[in-house]
Amino acid sequence: MISQILLIFLAFSVSVVCSSRALGPSPDNPLMKVYLVHVDFELYHGDCKQYQQLLKKVVHGRSPKDALIYCYKEVVSGFAAKLTDEEAKKLIGEKGIYGVDEDEVYSMNVEPYSHRLAKDINN
Repeated sequence: MISQILLIFLAFSVSVVCSSRALGPSPDNPLMKVYLVHVDFELYHGDCKQYQQLLKKVVHGRSPKDALIYCYKEVVSGFAAKLTDEEAKKLIGEKGIYGVDEDEVYSMNVEPYSHRLAKDINN
C-alpha cells in the first residue's frame, strides 16, 4: 500500500516538474529581470492596455498582464516589466520603443553612521 502511494506521488511530482518547464519562465526564475521600457508617448499615449499588446508580441509562456509591473504616465512615458534578456532584446526592435534598460537598485550603506551614532550616545 505504501509503495503504491509513493509511486503515485512520484508520478505526480514528475508531471508537475515537466509541465512547469513547458510553460516557460516563472516569475521567480532567476533569468527574469525588471526592465524599464521607454516609449513614444504619441504612439502609445500612456495606455497600459497598449503596453500589454506590445508585451504579447515578445512574452511567451505567460501572460503579458503578469509580466507588466507598472505603467509610467506622469514624468516619463513607458512601463516596467519582468522579462528575460531575450524578450528585452525583442522589444528594442518594436516601433515606438526608445529604450529598454535593466532596472538598477541603489542602496545606501548606513552601518558606519549608525555605529558612530551609538558610540556618541553611549559616551
